[in-house]
Amino acid sequence: MKKTTLILIFFACLLGLAAWSDRNAAASSNASNQPAYTPDGKLMVPANYRDWIFLTSGFGMNYSTGPGNNPMFTNVYVAPEAYQGFKTSGKWPDKSMFIVEIYSPASHGSINKAGHYQDSYMGLDVEVKDASRPHEWSYYNFDPGVTSAEVMPGGGCNKCHNDNAAVEHTFVQFYPTLLDFATDKGLIKPTVNIPLNESRFLKLVSNSGWNAAEQAYEADRQKNPDSDLLNEHVLNMMGFQLQGDKKQAEAISVFKLVTKKYPNSINAYDNLADAYAEAKQADLAITASKQEMALAQGDSTLTAERKKYFTDLAQKRIEAMSKH
Repeated sequence: MKKTTLILIFFACLLGLAAWSDRNAAASSNASNQPAYTPDGKLMVPANYRDWIFLTSGFGMNYSTGPGNNPMFTNVYVAPEAYQGFKTSGKWPDKSMFIVEIYSPASHGSINKAGHYQDSYMGLDVEVKDASRPHEWSYYNFDPGVTSAEVMPGGGCNKCHNDNAAVEHTFVQFYPTLLDFATDKGLIKPTVNIPLNESRFLKLVSNSGWNAAEQAYEADRQKNPDSDLLNEHVLNMMGFQLQGDKKQAEAISVFKLVTKKYPNSINAYDNLADAYAEAKQADLAITASKQEMALAQGDSTLTAERKKYFTDLAQKRIEAMSKH
């Protein structure tokens, strides 16, 4: 046999071995992303869950109005195959697994002087969709160092998820990576109320026009009066985003809505006046600027320096617009 032929056979064998190795690695990875149980039925912690899809993080979340425990950070992961299956079919495939990793908060370690970061590992909560088990959806709790756990007794978790989760038994309403997808596809349970958020509000502005978006906003305020998803700060940021996208009329509409909902906000009138000025609507810019000045002068909580700051901004704008 020629030397060249032997070399070709050798490389073909190498390629075949590499392909076999890749297939086996993929099969092993897929298997590790599915629930595995001990002989006595306990769920085992998947060792590679930090390689999964990250869905969201929460801090101090409490589903009841009563006092909760010490606030904790939670990080939610889902197996990649489950994530892709959901994006493809709109349903969580059988053997889907969700990991809720729990950490205690810390605030003043190292150079940090404000806010909180994640510190001590406190355990895991795991949700599993597995039709082979007594309940299709099961829940498990793992303390630190524990590698297997029995299913949580009672139906508390199951009932809560069944009644309140946005899609099947999963709280997609708290997963920003999936909420818009689930809303667009009509996957949200009709019994679950999802307050209007920034991305869906902007989509309404873009696709249905301002009137439809404002009507949806007003309906949401009636239905969800305690929601802070579209508060003054968020509305202002949306206005700036629309300005950056050269959608000046929509930006003005947002800033007008802010002054309507927060009539005593100096900042709201300052933003509206700027938007009018940028749109070269001089009379309206002057009117909004005068309101800004009046609010600044009448606000007893402002320092003299801040009063002067807003007054000067408004006065300069009025002078500039008066020349138009």
